[in-house]
Amino acid sequence: MKNFLLILISIFLVSCASSRFDSNFAPVYVTNTSKFGILPTTEMDAALDSVQRMTANFGEQSFECDVYVLSDSSQLSMTIFNEFGTTMASLFYDGAALDFDSAVFPKNLKAEYIVADFQFCLYQADSLKSALAKIGVDFEISLADGTDGTSIETRVLSKKGKVISKITKSYGTNKKTGREEVKSIYYENFLRAYSYLLTGVEE
Repeated sequence: MKNFLLILISIFLVSCASSRFDSNFAPVYVTNTSKFGILPTTEMDAALDSVQRMTANFGEQSFECDVYVLSDSSQLSMTIFNEFGTTMASLFYDGAALDFDSAVFPKNLKAEYIVADFQFCLYQADSLKSALAKIGVDFEISLADGTDGTSIETRVLSKKGKVISKITKSYGTNKKTGREEVKSIYYENFLRAYSYLLTGVEE
């Protein structure tokens, strides 16, 4: 548990000294100088309501946990469980309020960083591109065919030609509903040296 806390603290407490920012929420430092304001929930690209298995890495350390995610145009809700099914943390964001509650994570952990990472992965590309351009960060997206009928979407954040983070998402057909949905998300942050893989848990 100690290593788990150290990893999460290192990932999300990476901001510089506080400064004036025109937002109801704390700025997210995409780089040491580029401050991103989290987007409203209306910019969600598609609804998500599922349990995700998360494998995260920070340097040579790694951990696994389950995350229940509910996200649509009105809210983003996450609940993090440990291997015993005990709730470790919960997050709720509706564009007007952001609540993060945990008995194990430090009180000063900035939930905006969790929301921002999620938005970079799953919010509308045009909205992200516009918002990031205002802070000098480029946002590119590409599509390709994967294996076994899947499709791959790649998102890259960069500044002055240097890649900051890369997101690789795979899409496939849900066998029960017949609808296309996100099967996995692999997020790599090269600037902060962490990554995580989210894979949908089949019921």
